[in-house]
Amino acid sequence: MHNFALVMLAAGQGKRMHSPVPKIFFPALGKPLVWYLVNETEPLAFGERFLVVAPSFVEKAQGFFGDALKIVPQREPLGTGDAVRSVLPFLGEGIESLLVLYADMPLVPGGILQGFCEFFARTGCDLAFVVTSSLNPSGFGRVIRDLQGRPLRIVEEKDCSPLERGIQEINVGIFAFRRSLALTLLPLLENRNTQGEFYLTDLVALAQDRGFSVAAYEVEWSREFMNVNTPSDFALLLRLLREKKLESLFSQGVKILDPEAVYIDWDVEVGEDTWIYPGVVVEGKTVIAPCVRIGPFSRIMESTIGKGSRVEYSVVEYSRIAEDVQVGPFAHLRPGTELAPRVRIGNFVEVKNSSVGEGTKALHLAYLGDATIGKAVNIGAGTITCNFDGVKKNPTFIEDEVFIGSNNSLVAPVRVGKGAYTAAGSTITQNVPPYALGVGRARQINIEGWAKRKKRDG
Repeated sequence: MHNFALVMLAAGQGKRMHSPVPKIFFPALGKPLVWYLVNETEPLAFGERFLVVAPSFVEKAQGFFGDALKIVPQREPLGTGDAVRSVLPFLGEGIESLLVLYADMPLVPGGILQGFCEFFARTGCDLAFVVTSSLNPSGFGRVIRDLQGRPLRIVEEKDCSPLERGIQEINVGIFAFRRSLALTLLPLLENRNTQGEFYLTDLVALAQDRGFSVAAYEVEWSREFMNVNTPSDFALLLRLLREKKLESLFSQGVKILDPEAVYIDWDVEVGEDTWIYPGVVVEGKTVIAPCVRIGPFSRIMESTIGKGSRVEYSVVEYSRIAEDVQVGPFAHLRPGTELAPRVRIGNFVEVKNSSVGEGTKALHLAYLGDATIGKAVNIGAGTITCNFDGVKKNPTFIEDEVFIGSNNSLVAPVRVGKGAYTAAGSTITQNVPPYALGVGRARQINIEGWAKRKKRDG
């Protein structure tokens, strides 16, 4: 394959997607849609690989694929034939043939592409394209053959006559042709069609007219040939990708109670005998160890979760959870959170950019931000680390075996020493020494008879 250039066409305007972002960049299980095609073709060792995009998206494409692909702009949206023309000046000397396909076909198997290239080389033809038959050919160009069965031309659906629309043999959208043919025929393409564009598919008829040899590579219809042209197509693609991902997880012993009710990104790793309950979303490069329970209704993003831990009805973002930890229900771990083994983070507790030591508990209604918390600490209900002074974030340090009373405000920067207690209802503004009791509340005063006087005066 070293003498082949792979050309992926992605410069279409995507009007049917109703989005200013090209569909190839749509997120599909945590990857840009076109990534799946790029990844599938990488083992085939093409001599060069090109991605053709609109000029305004060259930088974005280079950010995603700059190391793997050569990004080529199509200066004007003049059609697929013109898009291939834009690549010709960038072809290396050793490139003899081009394999061209649409970038909105992310599920095309690498085996089909390899088999097609081998067919092209074996037949020695000048141009070949992949065809299949479908009971529902809607959306695809129809293949027109002569009485001897030779492929004469491809007619795009918008240009089909009523009779041609009834043809079930379709162009999949994968072409191979000699570099010499491309240099000769691409400049001859015309745009006399309903779209006013230079169709790559017109190369078939043009090649026949000019005496080049043309062959069709027949394959069985597969849903992997689908093009993503509409929001409905995109939803179907996501379903197919999810099926693939879930099958791989099932094979690893992961238990998913309702596969239709979970969303798991492509790069997520899940260990054996982890149970995933309905309503779960797991995103990014999250790593979940064996024997974990996730859900119901939890969202995990770019985090690690240790063996035997449990997360339910909670949001975990960019956090690291050790083994045998319990999170939730209704907890929120924000970026920078690190929980040591056997930590318990309970109802309506928010933790941000904090490390929590082994065996520590914060079970109700607390905010722990920019805090370093030691082992075996008890965080009382209603505790708040007051970390922001209006200008900068300040740290709170709570050492091992501390008991923080309920409804405490710890005004950072502040440190509570090992084994210390703080009284319920305290506002702690000064460091508390080890094994001391910190009390930071106003003295209670009872005014006798006040309620009766208030009623009488009212």
